[in-house]
Amino acid sequence: MKFVELSSSEFEKASNNFPGSSFYQSYAWTKIKELTGWKHYFVGVLRDNKLVAISLIIGKKVYFDKYLYYAPRGVLLDYNDTELLSFFTKEIKKFLIKKKGVVLKIDPFIEYQKHDNYGNVIGDFCNRQVIDNLIKLGYKHHGFTTGYTDEIQLRWSYYLDINRSIEDIKKGMDQRCRRCIRKYEKYPLELVILGNDDDISDFKEVMQSTANRQNHFDRSLEYYKNLNNLLGDRSLLTIIYLDRNKYLKECTGDKLYDIVMNDKRKKIPISAGVFIFDKDKLNYVYGGTHKEYMPLMAQYKMQMEMIKLAMERGLPIYDFGGISGNFTPGSENYGVYEFKRGFGGNVLEYIGEFDLILDKFGYYIYDIGYKLYRNTKKVIAKILKR
Repeated sequence: MKFVELSSSEFEKASNNFPGSSFYQSYAWTKIKELTGWKHYFVGVLRDNKLVAISLIIGKKVYFDKYLYYAPRGVLLDYNDTELLSFFTKEIKKFLIKKKGVVLKIDPFIEYQKHDNYGNVIGDFCNRQVIDNLIKLGYKHHGFTTGYTDEIQLRWSYYLDINRSIEDIKKGMDQRCRRCIRKYEKYPLELVILGNDDDISDFKEVMQSTANRQNHFDRSLEYYKNLNNLLGDRSLLTIIYLDRNKYLKECTGDKLYDIVMNDKRKKIPISAGVFIFDKDKLNYVYGGTHKEYMPLMAQYKMQMEMIKLAMERGLPIYDFGGISGNFTPGSENYGVYEFKRGFGGNVLEYIGEFDLILDKFGYYIYDIGYKLYRNTKKVIAKILKR
């Protein structure tokens, strides 16, 4: 076997043939990450002149001349092929040590156990062997985490099988979800997909409003513009607008009537979302809704319209994105899971995040600094909640 560095075109050509490939493992994603200071490499392993492992590796300086490296939702290879996994690990370690790395983080799209929509384990499937293979090679597992933790990506997600009719999908929804769909159909709401040259200030307004309400930092206007432009046809920035004049004419007596009356814009932005296509699914990546307009249920219209779009494109999966993995009613962020569960579907649990330590002392310094940074952010968030 031979470890190789790949060109962007070589990587792009190969990545579509690997299970688990996603927009995170793409040349376009490197252009997004470059805007926030990440550099990148494309690497692979040849066996009999055939690529059997590939990965985008991005890196960011964490202190002095030391770097954190990350294979976003990678590495793409067969984790049960222990010979290949061992060879890649040995070679990537040598490669990144030369690049002054302290750690390589990986969090592949590999399912751990199968769950129903309530989070209960179903069947006997378990990928424990993959975790054991990584640990034997020196990877440090972050554990079977739940909640919005310090990992780069959430370990839990929620998805819907859409390889069927819309009628069948609606049958799988809970009563509350179907009721919310009937409710939004009463209002003059319109979905708009923003083009590259469109003004996205309304989009940013909704996202910022949501971030303020939930006490987290929103991404910048420039970030969203670049996401829309650099990912091309793979990404969609969307807004649900309320037609003010139609609403005032058709919805007299509605409890939001006075609020809409006082908002003088002809088209009022209600909900916003970012969606990104992969070869086998549509991903709901970011989203938000103005709190005062939540009773319009525009957030349900957003999901239904995008589910239909994914079906039109022949995709089998609609991925609602991350959930906490805590299925106890009333737990923190339970409402996010409850909203997504309403559409039917299943919980998806990944094997989690792993650290391959490249420099023990450097990693120790990085770990202390990162924990201090995260704890400071949590303190600020608590202060903002008061």
